[in-house]
Amino acid sequence: MKSKKLEIRFLKCLTVIFLASLPFVLKKTPIKDSLLVLFMNGYTNAIVDRFLVNRQILQYPIRFIPKEFKSNVLFDFLCLPTVSLWLYHITKNDNPFKIVYKIVLTISSLFLVELWAKKYTKLIKWQKGWKWYYSLISLNVRALFSRLIIALINIIEKKQEG
Repeated sequence: MKSKKLEIRFLKCLTVIFLASLPFVLKKTPIKDSLLVLFMNGYTNAIVDRFLVNRQILQYPIRFIPKEFKSNVLFDFLCLPTVSLWLYHITKNDNPFKIVYKIVLTISSLFLVELWAKKYTKLIKWQKGWKWYYSLISLNVRALFSRLIIALINIIEKKQEG
């Protein structure tokens, strides 16, 4: 029982940290881009997580709103979208190589938190042959995909403006 209280406290701390950082990141990015990154990222995270949870590949024994969601809503709708928004902000003027480098470096750091949580808490369980590198690859692919979509939308928008 003591472990569960610590894990809930950890989730609450993450929530406060990411909610507190969100206004600073939103302030530095055009609102259209910010909302697009946040919503698109949350949507794709929810799809991927639902797929993995429904197939019992991943499990989140301790999570917020457990009766309504089997997935980790904090990570899907706040943590990863906020990190993706921050990544968009720090890469918006970079060439493709720098973008990939910064995303892989940042997401790999975020993955270390997931790896720690898997090893030392009951926040996440990997099942059915899920390996650490699947998480690392899927997180990077999602972040790169999100960044690519925003770049394409901005290119199309500039062409339409003439």
